[in-house]
Amino acid sequence: MPRIRDIRGQVVRRVGTPQTFLTPTEVTRLVEEQGGAGVARLAETYGIHRSTVSAHLTRRGVARRVPGLGAEEAAEAVQLHEQGLSLRAIARIMGVGRRHVTQAVHGARTRVLAE
Repeated sequence: MPRIRDIRGQVVRRVGTPQTFLTPTEVTRLVEEQGGAGVARLAETYGIHRSTVSAHLTRRGVARRVPGLGAEEAAEAVQLHEQGLSLRAIARIMGVGRRHVTQAVHGARTRVLAE
């Protein structure tokens, strides 16, 4: 392969990471599978980057879960914490980050104190 050069030196180099382009059918399948799957799992399944998965879902108008805990999950986290489980243990059980559990527990305490 001939090297392309200009006054600055070599202009084009070999691409280190090949790009994977999905066909329209694959994108449709990705959107359909999105239901309960996380972006990271879809990215791994289709061999594409997480941001590419997000871009496909956004283009198709798919609403995604907002990071954090919903009202029911937050209530469950508070209940588990009141039973004596650590924030880290609750986060592992619920499959979320410890920060989200901390926010839920401290938010519940703040609401109780405000009443």
